[in-house]
Amino acid sequence: MRLLIADDEDYAREGLITSISWDKYGIDEIMQARDGREALTISTWFRPDIVLTDIRMPKLNGLEFAERLIRLCPDSKLLFMSGYLEIEYLKKAISLDAVEFVEKPIELEKVEGAVKKAVDFVREKERHEKKEGQWQRLERQRLLNMLRLKTKDKALLEKICREVRFPTDTAYFSAVLWAKKEEVPGQLEPLVFSFWQESGIPILLTMVDRGKYLFLAACGKYRMRMVRAECRKMTELQEGLCIGMGFETDNLMAVSQSCEIALLNAEQSFFDSSRNVFEIEDEIPKMKKLNPGLYAEFVGMIKEKPEQVDGWLHRLVTEICSEGFYRQEDIIMLLSAFARLLVREKSALLLSAADMDTEEELDSCIREAVSIDEVMKLFERMLDAFLARLENESRFSRLVRDTISYIEQHCSEAELSVSDIAEDMHFSAAHLNVLFRKETGVTIKQYICDYRLDLSKKLLRNPHIRIVEIAERCGYSNGNYFAKVFRSTEGMTPVEYRKKYVI
Repeated sequence: MRLLIADDEDYAREGLITSISWDKYGIDEIMQARDGREALTISTWFRPDIVLTDIRMPKLNGLEFAERLIRLCPDSKLLFMSGYLEIEYLKKAISLDAVEFVEKPIELEKVEGAVKKAVDFVREKERHEKKEGQWQRLERQRLLNMLRLKTKDKALLEKICREVRFPTDTAYFSAVLWAKKEEVPGQLEPLVFSFWQESGIPILLTMVDRGKYLFLAACGKYRMRMVRAECRKMTELQEGLCIGMGFETDNLMAVSQSCEIALLNAEQSFFDSSRNVFEIEDEIPKMKKLNPGLYAEFVGMIKEKPEQVDGWLHRLVTEICSEGFYRQEDIIMLLSAFARLLVREKSALLLSAADMDTEEELDSCIREAVSIDEVMKLFERMLDAFLARLENESRFSRLVRDTISYIEQHCSEAELSVSDIAEDMHFSAAHLNVLFRKETGVTIKQYICDYRLDLSKKLLRNPHIRIVEIAERCGYSNGNYFAKVFRSTEGMTPVEYRKKYVI
């Protein structure tokens, strides 16, 4: 049985692993993750039976990770840990069908009780699946994941092959299907099996990422041309379906390289929306590396020539798409870094242009995009808002613009004061306040109050953000003080405002 422990505290993870006799529960494979994003990445190939996750973690918190996990691994049993036993957390955990909620500081007896409960759930489901014939399907998926991940235990691989009746002494061909318009995970699976049913060719299929399926066919060399042709036809199974082709091999232990090439080919559809079949013509291409100076160049453009950023970015993307072979992940990381820089320059950009609330949400949006065109549309909205905001502020002096930027970047700090800003600007507080009021018509303190209030109202329109978290992000010392200030200006509490404006 497979267990994943996700917690940003190293000692907590290690303590759990060393303090509990996991083998007595039938748990023989354990993986660790330091944050929600790493946990999600590991889950794509590890397919944990049980997940023990903290709620408060960086990058992706435990609840956000769990929401994505159940789309990827709907059979995983969730155990949550948290030192913050709040109603919102409990409600969310219940909605995610969590097995148990363990309060921190952790008591090992309670953890073991929760694990035993989850193990019982898993074993009962296994018994049911074996009766229903699901066990073989899951083992076939496990086999393909092991082949993809270069498992060196040939004896184990051959044993599983025999159990699921998959050939070990023939030729193999892999491909990656990317169902870009798939709304419900797993929709493509029955279509693929139905498509190959009459051929008599043994196949394996497993989901490796959102909308991405790894496919492996076992056939003699004399049927390889037919298999390739049929793989191309699979693009007709679903609208927006693309396929990346691997290469043929007669060595079971070399399937991993074919899978890697198939995935790289499928990723090229991210850059080229004009076709849906991607394969290597003659030889494996050398992956291109991005110029390490691109980020610094983007920073310079934002600071000195913001009106030219849109054209510069479009030229860069056109060059990337025309040159290929780039790794999708490299381009995503670069564009995410660009987007975060824009947000940090003008934090309200998230709210006005992208309809998002956090950098993590923005990162997620870019990572889940199925084409570079989709990402560029997001950038166009952000850049339009960025330039509009610069134009709106252009009537102010450089000093006042810098003061406004400082407030936007530090508004979450409850102790933010005019003195802090003045010190950063190398002015006296009184002098800076006079200059600011002369140009804007309000004092710096009033501008901070107005900015925080406007920001809180925008965040309140998102029902998924807790009010306590909104108070923290807007720089209010606590939830009660936030409610008091909000009511005095708006004539209603934050809760009442949310009920009024959130449908």
